[in-house]
Amino acid sequence: MSRRSAREYALKVLYSRELNPETEAIDADDMDLSEKDRAFADALVQAVSGHGEIDGLIAANLKHWSLSQLNVVDKNILRLALAEYRFLGEQASDRKVIMNEAIEMAKVYGGDSSYCFVNGVLNEAMKG
Repeated sequence: MSRRSAREYALKVLYSRELNPETEAIDADDMDLSEKDRAFADALVQAVSGHGEIDGLIAANLKHWSLSQLNVVDKNILRLALAEYRFLGEQASDRKVIMNEAIEMAKVYGGDSSYCFVNGVLNEAMKG
């Protein structure tokens, strides 16, 4: 279908795993992902899972917040965007696309001002 759908699927997987690590796998068939998009989503989830330093990068760019204070959706949107930007190499979209996709997911899945928060943290974290 699209990379947006792949990112949304990856967000759902990470959200589910954080709330209940014992949970069953989420069925990607319900999202109608192509093989290519499913591979991209799996690569995103692996990049987040395999790079604990992403949380440190997020924490370093929070002002007046700690990582443990973030809601689960915002935290995982940030993780996905930074994992794609830093660790997916040629599979990654450019910075603007990654930020825009993260902001759009925050508008759909986050709270009222999540998109502003996600934009601010990513803007700082992606400078370096």
